[in-house]
Amino acid sequence: MPEYEDDWDVPEDRDDPENEEDTLEDEDVPDEEDVPDEEEIPDEEEIPEEEIPEEDILEEEIPEEEEIPDEENTLDEDEENTPDGDKKKKLSWKTVLLALVVFAIVGSLVQVVARGGFGGALNTTGGGGGGAPKKEHSRQEQEIRPPKQPKTIKLGNQRVPQASGPIIVINPGLVNPGGSAAVEGGGFDKKATVDILLKVRKSDTKGRAIGSVRSDKFGSIYARFTMPESAGNRPATLVAQQRGSTKAAEAKVITGGAVGTAKINKLVGRPGDVVTVTARGFRPGETIDVFWGRTTGTPVTTLHTDSSGGVGQAAIKVGVAPTGSSTLVLVGKRSKTTATAPFQMLAMYPSMKSKPYALKAGQRITLSANKFAPGERVLVYINSTGGLPAFTAQANGMGQIRDVAFNVPFGLKGRQTLMAIGDQSRAVVRSGFTVLPYTPSAEPSAFGGRAGTTLSFYVAGFAPGETVNAYAGSGSKGQRKIGTFQVDSRGKASAVGSYKITTADESGVAFQLIGQKSGGVAKASINMSQGRGD
Repeated sequence: MPEYEDDWDVPEDRDDPENEEDTLEDEDVPDEEDVPDEEEIPDEEEIPEEEIPEEDILEEEIPEEEEIPDEENTLDEDEENTPDGDKKKKLSWKTVLLALVVFAIVGSLVQVVARGGFGGALNTTGGGGGGAPKKEHSRQEQEIRPPKQPKTIKLGNQRVPQASGPIIVINPGLVNPGGSAAVEGGGFDKKATVDILLKVRKSDTKGRAIGSVRSDKFGSIYARFTMPESAGNRPATLVAQQRGSTKAAEAKVITGGAVGTAKINKLVGRPGDVVTVTARGFRPGETIDVFWGRTTGTPVTTLHTDSSGGVGQAAIKVGVAPTGSSTLVLVGKRSKTTATAPFQMLAMYPSMKSKPYALKAGQRITLSANKFAPGERVLVYINSTGGLPAFTAQANGMGQIRDVAFNVPFGLKGRQTLMAIGDQSRAVVRSGFTVLPYTPSAEPSAFGGRAGTTLSFYVAGFAPGETVNAYAGSGSKGQRKIGTFQVDSRGKASAVGSYKITTADESGVAFQLIGQKSGGVAKASINMSQGRGD
């Protein structure tokens, strides 16, 4: 039986009886005597061509596992004689291999992106940045270091921190699960990494890591975050904790109850504009309190649901709320169902200044601010937004605060942070001032004298009307109290205190006069040699 030298040269249409003769002619089947010895065809297969059925010829001519000729010997021949069908087979094999390589590359890229991208963490610093903090693993928990409790001093009926530290505020005040809000703060080290953590209970020692942000050159941060869906409707605490430091700040996260739906016909406006609201998901015949950007205080208006628990088209005025992305909040009085709708609030960028910029404790400082919401109450905090504000002020009809003054309490030292927050708008502005130290002076009535001579002192620079303690000697063991006196309203006193020179003071003696409120220290001394005329 004839045998083909190369199965790649067999046309795919050889099964067609009409092409059988052409197939055999094109292949130039060698005569029996030309076949090499090692490939001789057994005698029993030498059946005349005309007696061999077509199907048997085709089955025997192309063995399924026939060996492919060497590439270097058949390359040119394949390019010229390879049938179209076999070219498709080669192309299909290469295409499959290329597709596998592409899938492998795409799979690697997907894994890189899923693990946090290409290493480019989003930098959302407080210097005007924004957006979302760098995301952490959704289930990752991180140890929360207990913040160092600052020393406090009393201002009126409220205690405020003695020194400035980290401070954060959440805006808007209400964040539903899955909703977005911003965290803004300051008091951290410059260019530091600050982790944003969420804890469900105040006593929790671990928090859920929801992102991180890098502070700017002033130690300020600003970033947006998304409240996890799994947080539910329970109050939570947001913690901003500087990595590798004890600096941390906390703020309450307020969430709603059951969730309804609400829509506004306009998505952009300013306080006083009229919009149309529709709502669903409340109880039938229920009263709904309407808030803008908050859920506490007096509602701007109330709505009433129909028999299906919805509100058709109700016209309401836009209330005060934070500038930028804000929220319309509807709260059912009975069901506590909450429905929110996004709203873009315009034109509310408050500013504040204090004067003088630097002063001493006990002296009076004056604050002025503008561009708050008209008629709203402004809460003023010193060094911390925890607890009650240090004092409050009322904005006028133009959103201004005029010349609000207070006396700087004793105990504050160095740089202080003031933060003013609109009670309704939640608009925030920061300022500050510096508390200077008291540096009093004292002079003895004589710079020397014999034993038995009595000295008194002339002092100045103490806090007005404060009590001053006088000490003789130096060192904690050698120092002894020699008297107490009070200065006048200018912080001065003349011929106060009394000290009798003893023989033990032959080498001289030093004095310290310390103000009880200001902590100011005045130093003086005498030299016995001068008293002896040496």
